[in-house]
Formats: sequence, structure tokens, C-alpha cells
Amino acid sequence: MRWPLLLTPVLVGMLAAPAGARSRADFAEFAAQEARLVAVSHRLTTASADWCPATMPQPGWLLEDRRRFGDDDWSDAQRVYGATGDGPFIAALVPGSAAERAGLVRGTVIAAINGEPIETPSNDETIRIDAVIVMLAALDPAAPLTVTDGAGRSYRLGAAPGCASAFRVERKGAQAAANGVLVRLRFDLARDVTDEAELAAVVAHELAHNILRHRARLAAASDGRSARLVRATELEADRLSVWLMADAGYDPAAAVRFWTRHKRPLIRAATHPPRKERIAAIEAEMTAMASARAADPSARPPLAVAPPPLE
Repeated sequence: MRWPLLLTPVLVGMLAAPAGARSRADFAEFAAQEARLVAVSHRLTTASADWCPATMPQPGWLLEDRRRFGDDDWSDAQRVYGATGDGPFIAALVPGSAAERAGLVRGTVIAAINGEPIETPSNDETIRIDAVIVMLAALDPAAPLTVTDGAGRSYRLGAAPGCASAFRVERKGAQAAANGVLVRLRFDLARDVTDEAELAAVVAHELAHNILRHRARLAAASDGRSARLVRATELEADRLSVWLMADAGYDPAAAVRFWTRHKRPLIRAATHPPRKERIAAIEAEMTAMASARAADPSARPPLAVAPPPLE
């Protein structure tokens, strides 16, 4: 399979560093945070699929790979996940999702999609997971798909369209980040945000970056590296997250609670608005959304329909 040119450069930054020797309890907690992330992200992506400008199949899984674990770690990780083969495998599964209804279970290795084997163009730790993401992104989200596991068994998954994005828990890097294709959440932050609605606020914000194509729009802007434009994208993501959360049945006010409670900045303050400004933008968008949907229950977020130019 040829990797889409628009996605290939983005995948370069997806790789995670080896975890190092860890306990089985640590892997169990890491897997628990993966399960939380996939449950929240699946709810957010599928609930807003009717207005997202780009969609892809959202089977309801989060993938891991044997390569992400050191040799000293693998036996314990294998017991936690129930993984038996070498390849990208299901680390967490959403109950009632297309993947779960098809009979897939945690630990299942994904060997092929619609009969096409998973490409492995390099030995990088996440490249096989990334290949699955690229393959899914190229499919018709309104069509069913077939998954083949490592033992050659086939599973027919019903159509499950959702906003185009994949998700991953990592141990290093930014606390939360989006690169246009993938939302990454650091393990320690996920563990710290115990309230599900607040976790949804964090994930919705990063998902909004991908929906609004902020990485690409900043690259195309004449002054895309300026802190001013980066701050503008942060406020846009805060505003769109309100709609994502509301569609998924979360109270958008959880975003206000998160920013009120989370004293440490998630990233450099120089390129991100102060908390008070973010909270004001979220509250104003909540009011605007309530007014828009009181007049038209099917109203779509103006930011997603026609995002303003970054200038």
C-alpha cells in the first residue's frame, strides 16, 4: 500500500521512546489509562461525525505493539494485555464498539485490513500501528471493513464513522499534543485527571486541533511560527472542544473545572493563552452554542464549517 503523501510527514514524529524495565502493576495501570482514553475518544469522535470535515472508521480500539516494550518488560506486558503474537495488537477495546461487536478482543494482533497486510516500512517502534492508522484513514468510513488477525481469522466490522484522528498514551513528550493525525496523551497526565469529563475536555481540545487542521494551517500561514498565531489556534481548539463535548454528552463546563484546577501549564506559556483567557473563551462558546442550538438543534460549530484564516 502506498502511504498518502499528506500523512507520511506527520507520522515521522509519532515514535515513542522505550519504556525501560517496569512492573506488571505499572503495565496494568498504563493499560487502564489506555482503556480510559479509547472510551473517551471513541465517544467524542463518533458523536460529532456528522459535522466533522474529515472522517475515518473508528473501530473502537487502541493499538499497542510488541516493539514498544523492552525485552525485560514483554513477559509482564504480555500477561496484562493477553497478547500472543508479534505485530500491532488491541490494547483496549470499547464495549459495544464495531470491533467488540465483531468479536475482537484485547490482545488480538491486527495482521490485515480488507485483505491488505499491515505494511512495515521500517523497524520503528510504532510504525506498524501508524500503518494501521494510515490504512483506516484511506477507507470509506461509511463502509464496513474486514480485519484479519495473526492466526488468519477474519472479522467483519460494521461501519463506524468518526472524526478523523487516532489516539495514543505515551510515557514521554508533551503532556497532551496533536499532530494532525494523532492525539497523544502522557501517562502521568491521564492518571492525574481522574474525572472522566475533565479527561474528555483535554482529549476534545487536542482532537479539535486535528479537526481544524491547525498544524497544516500554521505551516501555510506567512507567520505560522509566531506565538500570536499559535495562541489563536489554542483558543480555537478550546472553543471547538465545547461542541465536541456537548455532542458526546459531556458537560463542557468540565473544561473550566480542568483549567481552574490544573495550575501547571501543559506547555510553554509563551505560545499558549493564560488560563483566564481560555476559560473566558470556553464560557463564551458555551453561551454561543446554547443559543445556536436553541434556534436549530442541528446547528454545527461555525469554526468547523468555515475556519477563519490564520493571519
